[in-house]
Amino acid sequence: MFKSLISLVLIASFMMLFSCSENSTEPTKTEFEVVQQALDTYLSGDLPPVIKAEALHADLNNYFVISVRAPEDYAKGHIPGAINIPWRTIAQSASISQLPTDGKTIVTYCYTGHTGQIAATVLNALGYKTLNMKYGIMAWTQDANVRVQTGFSEETEAHDYPVETKVNTVSTTYDLPELDNTTSTDDQEIIMAAANAYVSEKAPVIKAEALYNELNDGDASNDPQIISVRAPEDYAKGHIPGAINIPWRTIAKTENLQKINPSKPIVVYCYTGHTGQIATTVLNMLGYDALNLKYGIMSWTKDPNVRVQTGFSEETEAHNYELHTGTNP
Repeated sequence: MFKSLISLVLIASFMMLFSCSENSTEPTKTEFEVVQQALDTYLSGDLPPVIKAEALHADLNNYFVISVRAPEDYAKGHIPGAINIPWRTIAQSASISQLPTDGKTIVTYCYTGHTGQIAATVLNALGYKTLNMKYGIMAWTQDANVRVQTGFSEETEAHDYPVETKVNTVSTTYDLPELDNTTSTDDQEIIMAAANAYVSEKAPVIKAEALYNELNDGDASNDPQIISVRAPEDYAKGHIPGAINIPWRTIAKTENLQKINPSKPIVVYCYTGHTGQIATTVLNMLGYDALNLKYGIMSWTKDPNVRVQTGFSEETEAHNYELHTGTNP
């Protein structure tokens, strides 16, 4: 009788243990939650968004460098040792397979700093410690044939469009988007799918004159939502009329995403175009339709008090460091 009682107690204990194990299984995260968590983890860290050309040059052997420019432009000249992964392919499996597995810090670079920042954001979301070279190839060389494009210029890119200082707030709480990019349940595959949905065809930037024309065409229905991702104290000094303020490191927080209408286009801007491109990449990976203002507030106003920072300068930012040509690093 006693043995039977012991057996019953043991059976009951095993059944309770099994039941608790089943009930403690965590619910499956949605694609949106997987991507949001990865992006917010990156943004909440202390990794700086960029590295300057002189810092990279001084310690070049300790970085894994990726040119995200077009293959034909890579061949015209690239940083010694850099491999070529065009930015629109950065999240493809063939590209990921080329990345270092030893934890080496990656540096991406492009033409002017924008698409390199997209690539860096994607790689950080995937767990690769990545910096973007500030101002792209413009900062590494003054060779116009290697640069291919022209960089920021006060004469051609800077405007004197109006700014305001009043604080704009959002009274509506919007639903978050839903992502349906893949059937995979693997976190890395989900993040790669979200990145590919963005980089495969969407434009990365909008120029200041195009935004100004949209805002002043007499049709408010096509006005984008404007987000300044600058620091609150700099937002207060002056911002594009109608812009709300969400500092870039907090852009993936749920409480901030709920301020953004997922059914309307978005224009993001920062100081020089770099952190705005990070925020733009985050929003697009989360299912929003966002463009980054090329060159940031530098292209909207010439007021140094509003700009706060200085933009690209040939005199102070451009160098003439060594280049390799051809298709090999």
